[in-house]
Amino acid sequence: MKKISSTSFIVILFTLVILSACKKENSGNQSSYEDQIMIMVDKAGSDMDNQEVLTDDSSQTIYMFNDGIAVDFLADETYMDENEHGISAENKFIRDRSFIHCLKGLSLSETQKAGIKQDLRVYKACTQNAIQRAKTIYRELSEKYKVKYQRLWNAYQDGTITKEEFREKVTELKAAFKKELREMHFKEKLDDTLKVCLRKFFKALHETLSERQWNAFVECYKQ
Repeated sequence: MKKISSTSFIVILFTLVILSACKKENSGNQSSYEDQIMIMVDKAGSDMDNQEVLTDDSSQTIYMFNDGIAVDFLADETYMDENEHGISAENKFIRDRSFIHCLKGLSLSETQKAGIKQDLRVYKACTQNAIQRAKTIYRELSEKYKVKYQRLWNAYQDGTITKEEFREKVTELKAAFKKELREMHFKEKLDDTLKVCLRKFFKALHETLSERQWNAFVECYKQ
């Protein structure tokens, strides 16, 4: 067996070190983007807890925007279009406050847009059942709490309770509405389902975007 020269040995050793460094770097990048996705998905999940409960004295109703569902879970391919005319206030709210807003600022190529729209169709199909169930839960609860709010309103109007008492009881009613809604979401694991779907979409998005675009998207989403 021929002996390996010292020069050859150094070259081989150097090559192994470089390959090892590249492997570690790739592993770090993999971990990095997966961590970013986890943070973004958790943010969308926490937005479900931050939905505000509102009241309308004129109609004596108690309600939440988008049926108490975070906007990121409602996004679909239609929001990628540049149509500013005829868009409803509700759809504009979702488009401008969801991750769609960050996508629209990335100077995407037509090929990328087509790919993202397809991924959004898959995303919508994934979330559909959970979204419909969340809307049903919201509709049933909002009717229940509308009756409770009307009782408080009538009591205030006929002088049974003072204005201050009315405000305090409405605050308690809002908190109870939100608490019961979220408890039902958690009971049926709706948040878990929606977060799994969003995680899959973000992973597909990462494959479509360049590194620069992905980093810009992540920075936008943090804001």
